[in-house]
Amino acid sequence: MSSTNSFHQSLRKILLIRTDRIGDTLLTLPVVKPIIEKWPNCKIDFLARNYTNPILKNVKEISQILNYDPGGVHRGIIGHRLLASEIQQQEYDAAILFYPRFGLTFALRNSGVPQRIGTSHRWYSFLLTDQVHQSRKECLKHEVEYNLDLLAPLIHDLPNAIPQFRLAIPEKAKGEVQGILKANGVLSNYIVVHPGSGNSAPNLNLYQYRTIVQQISLSGINVLLTGVNAEKESNQLLKAECSNNNIVDLTGSLSLEQMIALLSEARGLITTSTGPAHIASAVGIPVTTFYCPAIPHTPKRWGPLENLNRVAAPNLTTSHCQMQHCPYGTYGCLVTCLQDDQINQALNCLL
Repeated sequence: MSSTNSFHQSLRKILLIRTDRIGDTLLTLPVVKPIIEKWPNCKIDFLARNYTNPILKNVKEISQILNYDPGGVHRGIIGHRLLASEIQQQEYDAAILFYPRFGLTFALRNSGVPQRIGTSHRWYSFLLTDQVHQSRKECLKHEVEYNLDLLAPLIHDLPNAIPQFRLAIPEKAKGEVQGILKANGVLSNYIVVHPGSGNSAPNLNLYQYRTIVQQISLSGINVLLTGVNAEKESNQLLKAECSNNNIVDLTGSLSLEQMIALLSEARGLITTSTGPAHIASAVGIPVTTFYCPAIPHTPKRWGPLENLNRVAAPNLTTSHCQMQHCPYGTYGCLVTCLQDDQINQALNCLL
């Protein structure tokens, strides 16, 4: 680790930067606890994409959310100069870049933040004052551990254990969800099934999810299907292929805050490698997930914290996943190689 700064005796104000997906943002938030424990009066701000705001606004330790809009006002060099000006106005003592991109690193350098922390090995890393040597592509540990490593230039006595992180449950959304459940005849005792993954990782097929939904339904537990609008057709088909009447399709009808509230009262969640898995872990409910075990999708790096023992994955001889040209067939390893008894065992963790 290279550094041009000594450890802070007093950290007044810090900016955390993570600008990719919802799950990635959630796996960054455990860094907040060590900062607050070291400097209880430190103001923590977060620079993120607009779609993660419903997550960040329910983290009580976050003082302010700055919106990153690379397709709009922060587009190109001129836009990132504007971003630099916006950051400069906040007078931060330090900033940590968890998702390295040239535009963000350029903006940080031009903002004049005294201590700028990020990873090394990129051609633009010289724009940072502190470079932490790590290579995430081999997935040697969990994403949260990689993120915690970036605190090393600030905190030399980092905890050995991963800090527990919890999302606050938005009260307004909680009331709205109770109304939605009541309207659908669901009073309690439900499991959420979120079949979609945005094609970001290998997934089960419709037949496998149908088997899961039917088993839950036949046990007398309500099944709530969730997903984004683009997944509505497949979830409608999934429900249509199941004859039981205790299956409710909420696909495309929930805001992100309502999803947080829905999961907080659920008996559990069944899904794949996707944002809701990390939301569910962050509200403290059991999560059963299905993962390709190969790099870069491996649960060793991306699995839901506190639920890694509930991850089901096939046994593969391949260490690196080639999702577009999967050696295990057109439908991928979770369809071809995951055994039925593995699915049943994972499901039984929630029943």
